[in-house]
Amino acid sequence: MTTLGAALPVGARASSPRRGLSRAGLLAALRLLVWTVVWGTVLRNIGASVGAWAQGSLGPGPTILIGVVVPAWLFLVFPSWFAFRIAAPYGMRRLAAAACWMSPFVRMRELPSIGAFLDVAGDRRAPAWDELPVDAWTALAAAVQADRRRSLAQAGRIADALAHLPAGARFPLLARVHGVEGLVAAAVTRRDWAAASRYARIGQGRLVHLLALVARSIAGEAVLARPLWVRWLVAPMRRTTFPLVRALARRSSVGAAPEAQHGVPAAVHARHVALLAAAARNQEIRTEEVLALAAAWQGEIDDAALARLHGRAMELGVRDGAARALALRERVVDDLALLLARADGELPRAPAHPSVDALASRAREQQIARLLAALAQLDGAGAAPHPLEAWQRWLALRSVWERAEQLAGRPALAALWRASVRDALWSSCCALSHRHGARAAWAVHGMFDWLADRAEYVGDMVAVLANRENARIALATAA
Repeated sequence: MTTLGAALPVGARASSPRRGLSRAGLLAALRLLVWTVVWGTVLRNIGASVGAWAQGSLGPGPTILIGVVVPAWLFLVFPSWFAFRIAAPYGMRRLAAAACWMSPFVRMRELPSIGAFLDVAGDRRAPAWDELPVDAWTALAAAVQADRRRSLAQAGRIADALAHLPAGARFPLLARVHGVEGLVAAAVTRRDWAAASRYARIGQGRLVHLLALVARSIAGEAVLARPLWVRWLVAPMRRTTFPLVRALARRSSVGAAPEAQHGVPAAVHARHVALLAAAARNQEIRTEEVLALAAAWQGEIDDAALARLHGRAMELGVRDGAARALALRERVVDDLALLLARADGELPRAPAHPSVDALASRAREQQIARLLAALAQLDGAGAAPHPLEAWQRWLALRSVWERAEQLAGRPALAALWRASVRDALWSSCCALSHRHGARAAWAVHGMFDWLADRAEYVGDMVAVLANRENARIALATAA
């Protein structure tokens, strides 16, 4: 069945009639009652204690501070501050969850996801992913788990998806602050400064800004000691970050870290290994770097170089010297094609060397093969144990497709889109929405919005309109 007419049911949210209050409504009413009792008691005690102590001698400023600012801070900030700064770091997971329950910044539906994040961040039992909704908290929990397992590509894809959420997709402030802190801190702990900078782009908060500044300075950016100390002074966890900040501030130039002082190795073999290592660490690689490496390899793997290598093999009595020399060139070209498919940036319109065309053609073929493989994995999303895994499979396909846009171009992808990609993606998104409903609405919203953008890129206006409508319905379901 074609999915050209497939869309989410508009009345999905009202399909099952409710009698009385639901369990979520009762819990919300209970939380409101607890809020009223607790904060009313706190305000009464503050007013009675301060009034008895001051005996009417307070001026306007202290009165506003004690009567307005302090109670507002206690009501708005204290619960989440206590949960993520006191309870969670000391292993009091239940107390942290209770404090989140008291925070007005946390929705009731987010509490299970926050609990899963606390379990992953505290390295406790694995969460029951199949029982959780897909939202920003579960996405961050999956990213932290992937980072700890050294699945850096998967963690990077999740961070990139959170950095490019569609309009209206919910990314709570507490998740941007405390959730991203876990990712950045994990990268800083293993001294992966490139990953720390990448994760910090999606975060907010004083500690995230401090660690991002530290990562940029170690990566080579010139940062003065004064702003670094100011960031450290206003950030939490000052005792933990003090040795690192002090070591950076003592340098004559904070950005001149040992990692940044050494230039790119001059030898082509060392440059090749360095780029492969950067790709293995999921660091950012530019297309210009790969093309410069390919140009440097030309004098080492052209016909004259292979003839010299064959002659040397004959002198040493090595059999099949010509075949081995050709195999060596093929391995080098395969590595360069893989690096080019992995790199970021458009290919030059006028290649500087004739061999660049052959290299780009091989990279396109490899990227199309990866795209079809990712599409085959997405087709199996119907058997996925939980919607988060289906979303992560889609993230892998999205990453491959967006790189293919830079390598293959619009005409090739338009043909591939109409041949197989459109219907498969559309069917997968609709099936995920129908199967999991509101639990997958946050993820489905982003998937349909991305599908509409890709359809617009290839000129499929029917798919654009249908997916925009599907994205709107998914957003309404997730609200």
